Amino acid sequence: MNKTLIFPFLLFFGLSFAQTQGEMNNDALEAFNLADAEMTIIYKNLMASLSTQTEKDYLLAAQRSWITYKEAHCKAIAYQYEGGSMQPMIKYSCLETLTRERIQQLNSYNE
Repeated sequence: MNKTLIFPFLLFFGLSFAQTQGEMNNDALEAFNLADAEMTIIYKNLMASLSTQTEKDYLLAAQRSWITYKEAHCKAIAYQYEGGSMQPMIKYSCLETLTRERIQQLNSYNE
């Protein structure tokens, strides 16, 4: 392999892995917060677009149940790392993943 291709590759991965665990935990929290903010906007827009109160009630109940599930599931996943410095990163990464999946579900709600 050409050395000019190897150096940028190593530089990129060397820098990306040079973070402290605290920084990685903060990055995971920030990524989750962004996904959560995006989901909130999509949810509010969807609620506003529904025509009946019954539809709104069902979506509200579903969203509340989903939030309860998301929090319990990610807490269970992160518990495996109890006491470890990477536990917050695991939890926030899980929360972000599930939130991004929920965004897709909400986006396809009226399809």
